[in-house]
Amino acid sequence: MNQTESNTSILVIDDNPDNLKIIIDELKELGLHKHALTAPNGKIGLKLAKKYIPKLILTDWEMPVMDGYELVEAVKADEALTHIPIIMVTAVMKKPEDLSESFKAGVHDFLSKPFIKLEFQARVKNVIRLSQTEKELRESYEKLSELDKAKSTFFANVSHDLKNPIAIILGLTDMLLAEHEDVLPLDTMDKLKAIQRFSHSLNNLSSEIRELIRLDEGLLKLNKSKCYLNEFIDEFITIFKPTAEAKGVALEMKSSLDDTEWIMLDTWHFEKVLFNLVSNALDFAQPNTKIEIECKRDEEDICILVSDEGPGIDPSKTEQMFNRFYTSDELNTKREGLGIGLAIAKEIVTLHEGTISAYNRSKKGATFEVRIPMLKTNGDHEVLKDSWIKDQLKHNEVSEAQAETLPSENQSSVLIVDDNPDIRLLISEILRKDFRIHEAADGRQALEKLKERDINLIIIDLAMPVMDGFELIEKMQETKYKDIPCLIVSSRVGKEQLERALDHDVEHVLPKPFDTKELKIRVHHLLKKKGEENSVARTFSHFDPENTRKEMIRQLETLVIKNIDNTLFGIQDLASEIAVSQRKLFQVFKVALNITPLEFVKKIKYQYAAQLINLNKVGTLTDAAKAIGMTNVTMFKKQYEKYIGEEPVLNK
Repeated sequence: MNQTESNTSILVIDDNPDNLKIIIDELKELGLHKHALTAPNGKIGLKLAKKYIPKLILTDWEMPVMDGYELVEAVKADEALTHIPIIMVTAVMKKPEDLSESFKAGVHDFLSKPFIKLEFQARVKNVIRLSQTEKELRESYEKLSELDKAKSTFFANVSHDLKNPIAIILGLTDMLLAEHEDVLPLDTMDKLKAIQRFSHSLNNLSSEIRELIRLDEGLLKLNKSKCYLNEFIDEFITIFKPTAEAKGVALEMKSSLDDTEWIMLDTWHFEKVLFNLVSNALDFAQPNTKIEIECKRDEEDICILVSDEGPGIDPSKTEQMFNRFYTSDELNTKREGLGIGLAIAKEIVTLHEGTISAYNRSKKGATFEVRIPMLKTNGDHEVLKDSWIKDQLKHNEVSEAQAETLPSENQSSVLIVDDNPDIRLLISEILRKDFRIHEAADGRQALEKLKERDINLIIIDLAMPVMDGFELIEKMQETKYKDIPCLIVSSRVGKEQLERALDHDVEHVLPKPFDTKELKIRVHHLLKKKGEENSVARTFSHFDPENTRKEMIRQLETLVIKNIDNTLFGIQDLASEIAVSQRKLFQVFKVALNITPLEFVKKIKYQYAAQLINLNKVGTLTDAAKAIGMTNVTMFKKQYEKYIGEEPVLNK
């Protein structure tokens, strides 16, 4: 029967029986001998330690089979034993470097043989006491960790549960403002706008809580992609400008970057950085002032500066303002919040391997400066780190005469599937002037991209995690994507891989390192061949951009009709249907129909109402209004005329 930890006190290990007896006698005087165990070498001692989990190990240094140092390493490498304190008892004088290495390995203390009784007893009692203290601290830490986890879970649940009621409040408020703006009294409109404003504030607080929890738990992972910074900032300003203008503040952009310059960003999270910086500037901005977002290059960094014309920053607090839960005295009087917006912004910037700082302008106001290294990609790779990649990028220019001989395929989309971000960047740089480029890090991501994008050709690496190149090709051959031409570009292109590629009907294989000119010619050749084959063209008719947009609009129309009388149905529901953000949804509708999502919903609803009226499916206009979720008949008539072009008239 195994002894428990509480029963087993000390494990003594020494190849000399006389030394074992001396130590046991000393332990008797301390009352620690009853459950003491002994072993003649480190190997047997390790087995006993694993079986009984002692409170203390006393071991000799030089022993046969396994010496004391090897024993220490083995004990500290075992998760169940690593907390056990170890005292090395040796008669051999060790060099300082040996002692240093032993302490690093995990030895708690040393005793020289022959030892003094009082010193032995004092050191043993001291180590046991310290071990007990460490155990108590460890248990306290575990309890605190559990409480912290429970706290995080609680706040995560609160943040999640707040989302639905906030969405409902915002949805209803938006509908009231949109549908009844002409009939509601001005004071009522002001109250609704106040509800709308504070609901957005509550939603922002909820989002901040969620982001903070994700950061604490290490769950916030970046998904970087190539971002054309001027376009990204311009889109952000377009969305945020109405908020600034409502306060009488001009929000402007200034950039010395070319429109083709890009940087690797997680745009979803980086947008939150801009949101927090601009929101912070707006809190201090006075009417008739300006907030400017400037983009520029500084050596190897891209700099984004958010400048305002507010009261400036107390120089003694420039570091504190990026701490969690910090709010300045001035800001406390202007807004309610947790004081974590700038802290989240800093952590997101840090995840991008960048820096953020704040300082006063020479004139009135303050500037927040974000610096992001240009030569960084996803993961831990540095762009162009590999010398071959550098050489390839240096020589990837094709002469004008050569370029003229290549077919023009400017509208084609190429998906690059490779787990190495440097390779993806290289191929992207080679092809991006002629093609729309999409990227995936493995086969599974590639399949998702195929669902989301119109892809005309795929460049596939063979050796990838999650799903390798051949597995991806096999999956494609089981689906509607089977006729998309594939070009294998891999460092593993031996006889076996070539035969396997032919078995999968893939004839085009290019080994790494490859010639950039050959890569471009192969891509153009594959796409030209595809265009010449009518059967393949017919197979890919559903990838026509116009057809794709029509199918997407049809799906959204169906969703609106299913929720035709649902007063809580809103824009977020449309965005969720096609798995995009609301910002992206606005872009989709602008390109496809040149209208806003709200106008789209209203147009469908009133077309549906017109159909009910024309087919005599409703007896009164009140019934027609209720059928699309409206109760105000006067507003129904007005909106009906706006979207249908005539007054609603029931057939007799």
